Amino acid sequence: MPQPNAWTPAEAHSTTALLHSLPHPLTALADGDVPAVVLRGAYPSNHCRDLMRRFEERGYFDPATVGQASQLSGGPYLDLGTSLGRLGSDPAAFFAHAAHTHELFATLFEGFTDPVRTMYAALSDLAEGKVVQTAREPDGRLYGPAIFRMYHAAEGHRPHYDSVAKRSRPGYEYAVGDFQRQFAGVLCLQTGDESGADEPFIYRCWGTQPHVEEVLRDDRFAEYAAEHHIPRVQVRLTPGDLYFFCTENIHEVERLTRQRRRVVLAFFFAMSADKPEIFVWS
Repeated sequence: MPQPNAWTPAEAHSTTALLHSLPHPLTALADGDVPAVVLRGAYPSNHCRDLMRRFEERGYFDPATVGQASQLSGGPYLDLGTSLGRLGSDPAAFFAHAAHTHELFATLFEGFTDPVRTMYAALSDLAEGKVVQTAREPDGRLYGPAIFRMYHAAEGHRPHYDSVAKRSRPGYEYAVGDFQRQFAGVLCLQTGDESGADEPFIYRCWGTQPHVEEVLRDDRFAEYAAEHHIPRVQVRLTPGDLYFFCTENIHEVERLTRQRRRVVLAFFFAMSADKPEIFVWS
């Protein structure tokens, strides 16, 4: 049994059960009271398996198809969908790419439960009265609704935090930067290791603290966390599990040798106490 003051994820097999134990889950995440909220079995595991087979057949797992397969982009991992982080320096290209992603996702899941809708529905249940919608600019241009991330071999993410509002560069100001807190939703479709050893870690440390940002820039966070005894939690998942966390907490996906590809469907979302909507994007 966890200690009463332990920093542990809240988890359940339904949003109803989760809300019973944690009535304001997004506020708890925003305040740092819990590292994550986890919904076990949110998406059918057999649909995860068969959807991965469809991706294989279409060449989405092959790095050699980057630039050829629709909406597939490369880097230290493969993306299927639209990434604000990768394309945001060119707004015109970003929104054009997002429009194509909406077209692709309209048919990609035929024959399966739609995993994007599953994630949006779960977030809506937990939204504390706010309206969940795909992020959009004042002129109506839509962002990407979600993105598949495919990790090969020893790919991952070093310790970092995500916040458009707090890490935006000079230039185009995106509407998603006008919120107080940023979060992410992650649906596990295929684990890279049967033990779950390659799943993400979340640290009880805000990345927005000035001295922490310096440590991150110098790639010294592992030493800093050990020196300051910063707790971290690993969210271990099986296919079909979904979790939400505040991306302003330091988090990482360790670079480990994997038995197979790690595949997740993910989105960012943001909310503010004074705004009636929650914006979702990728």
